Amino acid sequence: MSEKHLQTGDVLPPYSGKLRLFAMRFCPYAERSVLVLNAKNLQYDLVFINLDHKPEWIFNFSPKGTVPALEYEPGKAIFDSNIINFYLDEKYPDVALQSSDPLRRAQDKMFIETFAGAQSAYYTAAFNPQALQPSSVETYHKGLENLQKELEIRGTTFLHGDEPGWVDYTLWPFLERFEALPLIGKVEFAIDKTKYERLVTYMDAMKNVPAVKSYYLSAETHAKFIESHGKGDANYNMLDTSAVCCMRPRKKKE
Repeated sequence: MSEKHLQTGDVLPPYSGKLRLFAMRFCPYAERSVLVLNAKNLQYDLVFINLDHKPEWIFNFSPKGTVPALEYEPGKAIFDSNIINFYLDEKYPDVALQSSDPLRRAQDKMFIETFAGAQSAYYTAAFNPQALQPSSVETYHKGLENLQKELEIRGTTFLHGDEPGWVDYTLWPFLERFEALPLIGKVEFAIDKTKYERLVTYMDAMKNVPAVKSYYLSAETHAKFIESHGKGDANYNMLDTSAVCCMRPRKKKE
């Protein structure tokens, strides 16, 4: 599949009959749904969207033009990564990604909420550095400390258990991007291996999970995208190396 991001004027590719996820290759929220689809071994198509120059038809699947959006039947879609992932986990239960214990499910959701501060700090550091405050760095490291503590309390390889689950796939896309921050000069956001030994072990384990490994991008690649975004011309297609792809639609005729 081409890594090309479709934009204004591009034609919607024909529906193949599979689940279809509209995403952006560098979006952590879209990656959440990609990882869940991968973990459940589902067949699906990916269509990447240029979020600066959105194709007109994306609004038929996502009212605000945001990603991810999941087309589950021709012309019918749901949006928001958590809504999509809860739907997928209930619709395709063979590979369950949530605990059977209602309390643990609630605890996982609460932990995701408490980690939101670290995610916001990342976005500020990466895409709005002028607004960066010392409190942002503190919030970021507090999130990392809480995650490390939670891993130690649970005593398992992953937060979900011996295998990763919804909570891990929800957190991972941000952890993957956190490693890019020192490469763009935000050294105060570095994940020190001495201080965060348990967390680094967890991250190394996640990188080797098949669902993650097939979609993983290096810190260097994320840093290049962040830098291109900062110059006012986000390079959405930096990974597209295919000259011809069956998924690439023709331009509308003038």
